[in-house]
Amino acid sequence: MAGREWAWQVAELRQRGGALAAFVAACGDDEERGREARELAGRLLASDPGDLDAAHEIVRTLADWADDLADHPYHPGVPRPDAADRLTRDHVKDVLRDRLTAPARDWLSGTKLSFDVCFFALRRLRRLDPQTREDVFYAYGRGTMALDLGNRAAAARELARLRELRELYEA
Repeated sequence: MAGREWAWQVAELRQRGGALAAFVAACGDDEERGREARELAGRLLASDPGDLDAAHEIVRTLADWADDLADHPYHPGVPRPDAADRLTRDHVKDVLRDRLTAPARDWLSGTKLSFDVCFFALRRLRRLDPQTREDVFYAYGRGTMALDLGNRAAAARELARLRELRELYEA
C-alpha cells in the first residue's frame, strides 16, 4: 500500500475511533465500558500503524458500543464525507509527521512559515482585485494541503505562485 494511502487509512481509523471512544466514555452509564473505551482508544493511538486489521477491529468494537447508545442526543453518527475528509486530513498530518526525519520536519516547518508570510502579506494588500485575492487563497490552500500530504513538488509549485504574486503586487 502506498505511503499516503496507508497514512490516510490509519488517520481515518484513529479519528473515528477517538470520536467513538470519547462518546462511549463520556455519555455511557457503564463506567467499566467507558474505561475500556478509553483503553481501546489509547491502544489505537499507540498501536503499530502497520496493523490495520487490529485498528479496524478496535473501531468496529467502539462502533458497536456507540450503537448501544444510539438514542443518546449526542451520538456522533457518521460525519458527512466532506467533514470526514477535513477531520481525517488533520490526523494524516500527525501520522506522516511521525515518520519524517529531522531534516524533513525542518523543511516542512520552514516551508509552512514561508506560506504563512506570503499569504498574510498578500491578504493585507488592498489593491488586489477579487480574482487575484481568490487565487491567493487557492494557492495557499493547495500548498498547505500539499505540505500536509507530504508532496514537496506541489508545495514548492504553490509557494512559487504565492511569491510571484507577492513580488508583482508589492512592487
